[in-house]
Amino acid sequence: MLIAMVIAACSFAGAGSLAYFTANEQTENVITAGNVKILLCRETKDGKPYPGGPMKGIMPGQVAEQTAYVKNTGLNTAWIRVRPVTSAALADGREIGNEEIGEQIRLVLNEDDWVEQDGWYYCLEPVEAGSQTADFFTAVVFAQGMGNEYKKCTVLIQIDAQGVQWANNGSNIWEAAGWPEE
Repeated sequence: MLIAMVIAACSFAGAGSLAYFTANEQTENVITAGNVKILLCRETKDGKPYPGGPMKGIMPGQVAEQTAYVKNTGLNTAWIRVRPVTSAALADGREIGNEEIGEQIRLVLNEDDWVEQDGWYYCLEPVEAGSQTADFFTAVVFAQGMGNEYKKCTVLIQIDAQGVQWANNGSNIWEAAGWPEE
């Protein structure tokens, strides 16, 4: 019995001494991801915010001067693309889109800074945080030869805009990946 007590005492003494030979350390690594945020801006020829909504009372041959561009309101440089979708509600109740409208209603595009591929127009230069793209378009032109089917029509030009990170995402716009699904 005495031998069992001595062995137990030695066990407890050894366990206590193990605490002196161990150490514990903790560290935290905080990684903050950047972000990509964009804001589509439309302005009148006077530089005032475009009032929005459909254009009404349009006459053949009319040119509606307005612009659209994209601001990078995020924290990181971004690649930007836009897609215009034009539609018209005709007086007879029919609605027509880009294909049927054709050249009757067209945007005056900035083809120096934007290039079309698969219905999207890509800004050729990355846009730094706090900056904006060049104007995407500068006017909407209504053809002189618009027929009576456009009489009392309502035209809506919708611009979809998307942005993806620039850093580590291709050396040019055509190599950029991660565009949102349509």
